[in-house]
Amino acid sequence: MFCKLTPAEDARMREILRGVADDPNALVMRQFIQHGTVTTYEHCLRVARIAYWINLRFHCRAREASLLRGAFLHDFYLYDWHACRDITRWHGFKHPLIARYNAETLFQLDETEKNIIQSHMWPLTLTWVPRCREAVLVCLADKMSSTWETLMERRGGGPVLQQP
Repeated sequence: MFCKLTPAEDARMREILRGVADDPNALVMRQFIQHGTVTTYEHCLRVARIAYWINLRFHCRAREASLLRGAFLHDFYLYDWHACRDITRWHGFKHPLIARYNAETLFQLDETEKNIIQSHMWPLTLTWVPRCREAVLVCLADKMSSTWETLMERRGGGPVLQQP
């Protein structure tokens, strides 16, 4: 995609995500496919990168740590949604709460990060509205990433992000 960070920005992003993106529980997301051929881990990293890029390039003044942590953890539901029929009947509606619960269980989250995770599927989840600029950026970045992954990654139309 078009969201290229400078080496310094990329290093800052990786520093902020240290302790979250390299947590053994987060690495489990590498086992699950999200969209097309992209793993949930790759998707979450891509969403974090896009949201961070938008924040920097458009001077949105979002809090970087909350933005990046919330973005990375937005799909922290830890199951294969293609194979779990009991859960996935309403996956699109339920997984934000499951991801938030899992993230809260393992990481110390602030209110912004909780809102990011819970509201990232808006407007599908009508009552879970993004209530801060960080959540709006992640909601937008998630839609951009999901569209790209669904349409282009299946066709081999773009490289998958490097993992930390």
